[in-house]
Amino acid sequence: MITLIVPIAADKADYSRILPQPFRYDEEGTMYCVKAITGLPLDEISNIYFVILKEHDERFMLSEQLAMQFRKHNLTNAAVTILDTPTSCQAETVARAISLNGIEGMVFIKDADCYFTADEIMPQNGVAIYALENLPIVDPQHKSYVAVDDMFYVTNIIEKRVVSRFFSAGGYCFEDAKEFCRYYEQLKEHSPLYLSHIIYAMLLDKKIFRPIEIDDYEDWGVTNVNR
Repeated sequence: MITLIVPIAADKADYSRILPQPFRYDEEGTMYCVKAITGLPLDEISNIYFVILKEHDERFMLSEQLAMQFRKHNLTNAAVTILDTPTSCQAETVARAISLNGIEGMVFIKDADCYFTADEIMPQNGVAIYALENLPIVDPQHKSYVAVDDMFYVTNIIEKRVVSRFFSAGGYCFEDAKEFCRYYEQLKEHSPLYLSHIIYAMLLDKKIFRPIEIDDYEDWGVTNVNR
C-alpha cells in the first residue's frame, strides 16, 4: 500500500491575518487541500497525512476543520501532522513527516494547490505529468518540466525551463521513503530545493522514474503553498 503526504507547511507574511488558500472552501464546502486528493485512487492508499504548521493550526483551528472534512469525505485513514516550526522547502516537510510518523515503503506526495484524476498509482518511482497543450491558460514560469523518452521513461526534470511538452502536475511517487530521506539529506543545503532536484539526483544515479499520466487537471493558481 501507499502512504499519501500532503505538505502545506509554508509560512508567508500575510498568513498571520489571512487563511491560506489551501484551507479555504470551494462552493460545495470542501476544503481545497482535501479536494486536491479526491481524484486519486484512494482505495490504494493506506494512510494519508496532511502536514501543517502549529501556528496556522492554532490561529485558524485547522485540525478541527480538517477532522470535519475527513468525516465528510469518509477519509477514515487520514490524519494531521503538525510541525512546530516552518520548513525551508517541500522536501523538508515531507522528510519531517516521514520521520515523525515512522513511514516506510512507498510514498505519494500531492500538491495542495491543484487537482487531477489518476486511475492507478503503480508501485514505482513516478511523476504525474500533463501536456501543456491541454491547458487553455498556462503560466509556464511557475512549473517544472518533465522529459519522457519513447519507451516512456522519465529522462529529465527541470524547474522553470520548458524542455518538454509535459509539465509536472503536482504528484510525485517514491517507492522507498527511506531512500527519499537519504537524498534529501544529501541535498538539503541547496537553496531553493525542489522535489524536482531530488528526482534529478536520483535519475543521475540511474534510478528509474515513470511518468504518471493524469486527467482533469485543475490549477488553482497558488504559488509557494506546497511546503
